[in-house]
Amino acid sequence: MRRGGGASYRSTRFVRGIRALALEISWTAKVALKTYFRYPAWLVSDIITTPAWLVLLLFPILMFLPREEWSDPKVLNMFFWAMILWDVVSAGLWSFGMAIRREQQTGTLEFILLTNANRAVLFSRNLFSRIVGLGLTLAYTYFFFVLLFGTSVILHDVLPVAAVLLVGLFTSMGFGLIYGALVLKYKNVGPLNNILQFVILGLSGVFFPVSSLPRELQLVSLAIPFTYLSELLRYHALRTPTLLPVELEWALLLALTAALVAAGLASIYAIERRLKRTGELGQY
Repeated sequence: MRRGGGASYRSTRFVRGIRALALEISWTAKVALKTYFRYPAWLVSDIITTPAWLVLLLFPILMFLPREEWSDPKVLNMFFWAMILWDVVSAGLWSFGMAIRREQQTGTLEFILLTNANRAVLFSRNLFSRIVGLGLTLAYTYFFFVLLFGTSVILHDVLPVAAVLLVGLFTSMGFGLIYGALVLKYKNVGPLNNILQFVILGLSGVFFPVSSLPRELQLVSLAIPFTYLSELLRYHALRTPTLLPVELEWALLLALTAALVAAGLASIYAIERRLKRTGELGQY
């Protein structure tokens, strides 16, 4: 409570529709960024992690490639954009699942779920800090990439690349919502987060084109929206060919992203209703 009586929280009780959603998003973003910048070690670890992966992951991969490709700017740039896309893919998985798990562990989940807030916005606060982190990742990965490999970053179409990354955050959000529903239901899902992340990276052709996979796996890849993210990112950044016509890949990416977000949101609400009916919401 504030001095003199008034409530110390803000409410969307007296607004409706888009305005209520916009207020929820702005307050969630504010809380996320205040929390993120409150802990300097969190920021420093984010800055250190990606260059560390750049060294630990890319150098062993390069050793399996023909020696003439080690200094090929296009090959090196494929890995640069793969590292950026990896950050986008992992954003959703780590954001929603971790946010729900944290509320479970602190015993505040039941109180939060008494509100009428949009569940996607409610548990998306880590996503806002990851957006800041993505900007930082782009900047310092560029610096380390140039320093380690001595080549510049290739970027043909700036705006389409920015659009792909933006849509990618929503794709990641949809997948994160489904993963968050699993956390809500099964609590501690153990190493599933890392397993899903690396399966997606492999099947979606984030580090290598899907065309290099066996034909049977290519069919699986075509059903995963992250495949079109990696294809379109490489096309607009490096002008590499795509499996399908570019316009068709954009249409598939947007349709699959919308379906993923809708399915994720429906899963969260369905499991929340079930847990409330069975009285299991407070069990951690």
